[in-house]
Formats: sequence, C-alpha cells, structure tokens
Amino acid sequence: MPRYRVIDPEQNVIDEKEFADDTKAYDWFKTVEVPDDALGYAMEVDMDGTWTRFEINDGGTNTSPAADEGTGTA
Repeated sequence: MPRYRVIDPEQNVIDEKEFADDTKAYDWFKTVEVPDDALGYAMEVDMDGTWTRFEINDGGTNTSPAADEGTGTA
C-alpha cells in the first residue's frame, strides 16, 4: 500500500500514513492534516523508495476535499 507524508512550510515531516488510493490520501491531507488550507504544506507519496510531491497547499477555500474520483495510484 502506498505511503504518504505531509510536509510543513519549514520542510519538516509532520505525519505519514498508508492509503489504498490517492483520493483517500488527498482527503486526509485536506480534512485532517491541513483543514484550514494553511499555505506552504505539501503531501508526498513514496514511489518505489523515492518521495514524490503529490499536492501543494496554496491556500483558498476547501469546498470539495476529494480528489478526482477513481484516480487510484500509479
């Protein structure tokens, strides 16, 4: 199962968690880890041992936390 992590604006890892797909990971990021849409937070996914940027929070109102349904993982 893919592992995701949240990076704060100072580039510190603040949490890591495994999810079955990208949509669940995105919801976790937007509703649990950074629910106030604070600027500068990022989410990364471990792709075969390499952390890759998945989402960067640039602020704004979070009216729909879910990523596009059915995207799954690579």
